[in-house]
Amino acid sequence: MLITIFTPSYNRSKTLPRLYYSLLQQTNQNFCWLIVDDGSIDSTETLVQTWISENKISIRYFKQNNFGKPMAHNKGVELTKTELFLCVDSDDYLTQNTVEEVLQCWKNAKKNDVGILAFKGTKNKTLTKIKNGGNGKRTTLKNAYDHLGLVGDTMLVFRTEVIKKHRFPYFKGEKFVPEAYLYDQIDQEGKLILLEKTLYICEYLEDGYTNNMAKLLKNNPKGYFEFINQRLLIDKTPKEKFLDSVRYVAMALAHNVPVIKNAVYPTYAFFAYPVGLLLYYKKFKKIK
Repeated sequence: MLITIFTPSYNRSKTLPRLYYSLLQQTNQNFCWLIVDDGSIDSTETLVQTWISENKISIRYFKQNNFGKPMAHNKGVELTKTELFLCVDSDDYLTQNTVEEVLQCWKNAKKNDVGILAFKGTKNKTLTKIKNGGNGKRTTLKNAYDHLGLVGDTMLVFRTEVIKKHRFPYFKGEKFVPEAYLYDQIDQEGKLILLEKTLYICEYLEDGYTNNMAKLLKNNPKGYFEFINQRLLIDKTPKEKFLDSVRYVAMALAHNVPVIKNAVYPTYAFFAYPVGLLLYYKKFKKIK
């Protein structure tokens, strides 16, 4: 097997079959499906065991207590034995040629390439767009958003030996850390190969992460501060430091954290305060 398709899942027995059937239809079956069940109390385990007994594709299943997606991701990376690692959420699925396209692209990988950046979409449209792209172009994820005109969510495939070096932190009482925390670290290791094809199909559920992002951020402040403080230390330009200071200020106000005293860059936090206050009222004030 060359690639592990990893799926963290919590009470998703109703959506997992769609992903399973998309994997059955892959034109290249050189993959393993690794499911980390984050303490589901629905019929997920029974469903997966049925698929394993069918023996149509390679499936590995691991169940743990409910610690949240970041900890499930850490376990998935730990258990991965293949060269490549792709995370596919339990409410999404893949196009028939995803594995084939990824493995074909990876044949051109260089030693310092850390993975592949491909596009996401829905049944009806592509969600990812890029102005200054090009198949085979190398870029970090942050550079793609900041300088190549990348817009929308992306499908990310990582070299396993690289992603194994990085883990989400654990904070007692919290279950979420922004995924960009990990991606920012991997950006320091090397570049992604751009693959301008829609290979990942999204279904945004009402109780999913995407539709509840502001609430997740506010209710998991330690995880967010860990991310935004790391991002501020990575930022290179005054503009980047100012914009991320705005985000820091908004979260600090949401949790009555001393804004200037605790800031990575107190001067930037001071000047970002008015805009951060507006962001706080717009994004976090009404969330309980």
